[in-house]
This record gives sequence, C-alpha cells and structure tokens, in this order.
Amino acid sequence: MVELFSFLGFPARVAGRALLAFRYVSNRGATAKVTGDYAELRFGRTVRWRPWLMIDVKELEETEELINRGTDAQVESWRVSQLSVCGMIAIIGALVASAGVTALQLPGLEDCHFVARGTFVMSLILSLMSVFFSGLQQSSFGRASEARDLRLWLASGGFWNDKTLKTELRSSMVAHMILQAPFEIVVMSITLFVVGLGTYLGSSWKLDLPLTTGKDGNRAVLIAFIIPTVFVLLMYGHMMGLKDRELVKAADVCDAQMMAEQMKSKVSSSGDVEAIAHQEVDNAILAKSTGVVVSELSSLREALQAAADAQRKCAQANEEVARQYERLLRVH
Repeated sequence: MVELFSFLGFPARVAGRALLAFRYVSNRGATAKVTGDYAELRFGRTVRWRPWLMIDVKELEETEELINRGTDAQVESWRVSQLSVCGMIAIIGALVASAGVTALQLPGLEDCHFVARGTFVMSLILSLMSVFFSGLQQSSFGRASEARDLRLWLASGGFWNDKTLKTELRSSMVAHMILQAPFEIVVMSITLFVVGLGTYLGSSWKLDLPLTTGKDGNRAVLIAFIIPTVFVLLMYGHMMGLKDRELVKAADVCDAQMMAEQMKSKVSSSGDVEAIAHQEVDNAILAKSTGVVVSELSSLREALQAAADAQRKCAQANEEVARQYERLLRVH
C-alpha cells in the first residue's frame, strides 16, 4: 500500500522538481550510483524498474544509519534539525500563499488562458496545506523527546544484517513520507506559481492585453521574466549537479580509507607485510580519488590477507624449529 501511494505521487513529485531539472542533467546519475547498492539490498533487483522508490532511497539509507549507529546526541540533534526545517517550510508556505492570493488579483487575469488561474489556485491550496502539515508535524513529532522513542518512530521493524551479523532496525518508509510531505507540497506549490506567472505573462503577450503602455510592453515583461528565471535555475542546478559528483568522489575516498584501517588492523604480525599494506592502500586511495583503477580493492584485500596468513605460518614454523633445536642441544 505504501509503494502504491509512492507510485501515484511520483508524477507530482517529479513535476515539483522541474525547477531543478538541470541538476539531474549535470550530476550524470551520481546520486543513483551512490544509492544503487542499498536500493537493491532493500527492494531487490527490480528496483531499477521502480523509479518512484529511488527518490527516497538516499534518505532511507541515512535514516537507517542514524537509528542503528547514531548516538543519542546525534538522534536528538536530528530531531531539532527536522523541527527547524518544518518551521522554515511553514514560513515559505505562508509567503507562497500570500503571493498566490495577490496573483489572483492581477489585472486581466480573467482574459488570460485558464491555465494561469488554475495553477495560481493550486499553488495557493498546496502552500496552505504545507503550512498545515508542517504545524501538525511539529505538534506530533516534536513530542517524541527520548532517543529511544525517536528510533522506534523512525523504524518499521527489524532485519538481519549480514555485515554486522546482528539484528538492526529497518527505516520506515511511512515515517519518511510523513516527514517529507510538507517539503514536497511546498516545492510543488512554488513550481505551480512560477508556471502560472509564466502562463499569465505569455498569454498577455499573445492576446495583446492592455496591461502596459507601449506596443511591445507585454513582450518585454515576458522576456524580463524568462531571462533571470532560466539563468538562476541553470546556474544553481548546475552547481548542485557538480556537488553531487564531488560527493560521490569523496565517498569513494572515505570507503577506501575505511578499508585501509580494516586491513591495517588485521595485518599486524609482520612489519614487511604492513609496509606492503600501507603502500598498496595508498595506491588504492589515490586510484579512487583520481578515477584511475590501479587494482580491484577486493583482490587487494584478499592478497594482503593471504600474505598475512603466510607470514603467521612462517613465524609459527620458525618457533617450532627453534624448539626442536633447543631439544637437540639438551640431548647432546
């Protein structure tokens, strides 16, 4: 049932993100690369054919990490941050609602295309709904003050983690949708307001409505609307797309460093082997950060593990030889 609602709301959520469309062009699918492994682990391999789930995968993974490995202080900090976001969304929704009321009083609106009035009305209603749901979320979610209560509220049950070899909490899709609802609604209201204003100006120019003095006044106003809007959306969307790609590279380096620490902790019986580990790990980190593949990290880990095991066996053999030699000396 939850996935059904996610599927039905997917077109509206995509349309609400239309203002940031250039971000997804610039990041070249960087976000999908980061969340792909977790998505397949949780929803199965068919998740690639269910794009309505991919929008929430990153946040679900972060929530799961928080409720399982985050400290109580981190959980409380997250709650305060979420409540602050709700307050900000309520303010934005109120501003958009005020702008929507003003837009419905624009001169000549009744003579323009009906899409202009329709989008202004939808923007007004959605902005009011975002304010309502933000207040409702603050009054209900804000009551969960204990870290344990927050973890239970954000979870939908448990699952067996093969990596940690223990049962962990599964992040709740329902809780995530409740928390995201005010943001999604206010984003859609802003997008509809921009579309409505553009339709109003374009229709005024096409129908040559007497809104301004001068022959080309309506066209000039339309151009003044298009140029800054497109410029800002392209610039900010491109910057966000580039940042998504940088985050992927940084995550690769962090993963390589974590693997380095694991290998260094395992390979500790021989100085020669540890020196090799340091050198190979540095090469792996450099490869990840520059995008040049020196060797597969999995193969590197297996090779170092085999070298460490061989070194331990050699050390045990040397000890056995020393004991036998001492025994021979005692006999003679």
